[in-house]
Amino acid sequence: MLPLPAKRIWDGTIILVADPVDPQSPTDAFDRRIDRPYRSTVEEISDALLNCCDQLIIVDDLTNFTTELHEHLQSLVFPYWFGESSRSRHGLVPAICEANNVMFVGADAFVKVVCNDKELSKSVCRQCGLNAPGSITIQSLDDLSFVKNVRPPVVVKPNYEGTSLGITQRNLCRSLREILDIAETTLKRLGQPVIIEEFIEGREFSACLFGDASGKIDVEVGSWKIDGRSDYLDSRLNTFDLKLPNELAFQFDLITEQINENELTAMKRCFGSLGKVELLRIDGRLNKAGLFIIELTPDIYLGSNGEYFLALRNRFTAYSNLIARIVSNSLKWYQAEMPVS
Repeated sequence: MLPLPAKRIWDGTIILVADPVDPQSPTDAFDRRIDRPYRSTVEEISDALLNCCDQLIIVDDLTNFTTELHEHLQSLVFPYWFGESSRSRHGLVPAICEANNVMFVGADAFVKVVCNDKELSKSVCRQCGLNAPGSITIQSLDDLSFVKNVRPPVVVKPNYEGTSLGITQRNLCRSLREILDIAETTLKRLGQPVIIEEFIEGREFSACLFGDASGKIDVEVGSWKIDGRSDYLDSRLNTFDLKLPNELAFQFDLITEQINENELTAMKRCFGSLGKVELLRIDGRLNKAGLFIIELTPDIYLGSNGEYFLALRNRFTAYSNLIARIVSNSLKWYQAEMPVS
């Protein structure tokens, strides 16, 4: 673990930096509003944060946040900013905080940027003893000639995105022609590297980790049952449209007991290796061959209907308790005074 910073004084103020959108149908799988939180989610987080502080300030403009931060040097920033097209967008708020020596919740800028790079984050996983699918990265249209060395089926997806942005079932490619078509479209639409990854058939899961400054790490693993089927996603992708309002029935099941102790320990090792992170989701697939990690997510959806709370709710009982613990753990990292309970 990284050494703890020197003791800090907290003024009782939390600054929630968020960029919410109103629910609306996206134009297509590349509509960047898919990756931003609904206003109702930000309001839910805000209501919970009001129980943790003397004053809550909500900021939805990063320029204003940057210019006014000097007035809040003893406050705690709660980043929930998902940004637009910058590959470093998830790291912007913590980077601004670090540059101004202001306390903030969750992963630092380094962790955010590393985890936002799907290819790089898989290297982190392997170093910690976790398996990850084989893959290649295409940087530009000139690199498409390398695709001939790929054996389908594969998943073709943007290397820097989340929330299944740009992902439909067509991204599960079973021929060279399909791979070339999807890779070219993704490169042109998003202007970023494309990862071509071995498709792992099996149950998709989310391992939800919660840690504090003492080094204690809790982990629970869950998986969605969709329309009553635990195998709904086994042979298909978790596409962008499944993250939007739809007619399917979703039930979240805890499957921690299906993960062996060595794999749970490796997940905790991965969490600990990242340094200042505090909360992390590790997504992957599970089949008879074992467990395979697809991505690391420190920019977690924190709504009460999301994987993170549903996986950990037995430990926290109420949603507001989870948010309060996230805040208190962050203050512990800075050895600052605790929030009002």
